[in-house]
Amino acid sequence: MACLSVSGVAHCRGSILGSFFFGVFGWLIGSLGHDAGHMAASHRGWINDIGVWGMSLLCNPMQWQHQHTYAHHSHTNEFDHDPDLHHFHLLLRVHRRIKNEDVFKYQQYAPFVFFAYTFVVFGSCFWIPLGMIQTGFLYGMVEWTDRNRPLRAFAMYAHMVWYVSIIMIVPFLVCTTWYKALASVIVHMWTSGLLFGIFSQVNHLNESSLDADSKTRNNSNRSHMLKNSWAAAQVETSNNFASGSHLWHILSNGLNLQIEHHLFPGLNHSHLWRIAPVVEETCREFGVNYKCYKSWGEVM
Repeated sequence: MACLSVSGVAHCRGSILGSFFFGVFGWLIGSLGHDAGHMAASHRGWINDIGVWGMSLLCNPMQWQHQHTYAHHSHTNEFDHDPDLHHFHLLLRVHRRIKNEDVFKYQQYAPFVFFAYTFVVFGSCFWIPLGMIQTGFLYGMVEWTDRNRPLRAFAMYAHMVWYVSIIMIVPFLVCTTWYKALASVIVHMWTSGLLFGIFSQVNHLNESSLDADSKTRNNSNRSHMLKNSWAAAQVETSNNFASGSHLWHILSNGLNLQIEHHLFPGLNHSHLWRIAPVVEETCREFGVNYKCYKSWGEVM
């Protein structure tokens, strides 16, 4: 928290290095918010309700519960039900059912993908919640039920105002030059967006995981049990990478063990490595495709 606070002050003063570290530490403390959003930070509900705000520099915590906890984890990689497949449609085509546009031809180039990821956190902190407030739904598939809960609805609005103020407005009010303020805003958005994108999306948005949706499984020659198994679907629509590396586990907020997280989202990410060998062995026993890549670079 001290590192986050110091780098946050530096960001507001227009320090490019401070903005970079503000993005890095905002990502790392997001692990608390992620666990708390799954009720995995504490046995006490009220602690989890506070802890989910650890996601504040990555997304709107109230919107996150609808998008991630309720929808994504229930319908992973299901095009009509998983909101995570619809965040990037203005710049990136992440699913074959998305209508092909001319701009998508540029996603074959890594710099363009990194450019697109620059906007991920701004979208999840402001643009996506704004759309949810205006329509009452997230992409027409997840209802904003918190609008009927005054405190949580207020929290949705409050976070949007807080994020725009701290990240985008205060640097322009404090800095002596506008270009330093602009640079600090861009650096923070790029850093947090890139970290969020490359660690959270790489585990689902790849061909083998996208091809493991319910339609594909139902058209296969597999047993009825595997075709209709929610657990098998969670395994095959996810993948792990560098599962034995403590460094990658810390840097990815535990998302290098995405399969175990999707099977047991209520388990704190610090314990996922304990169950990984049993999960892998069980998948092999029942013929479930357990994908674990040796490194982050290999899965990319």
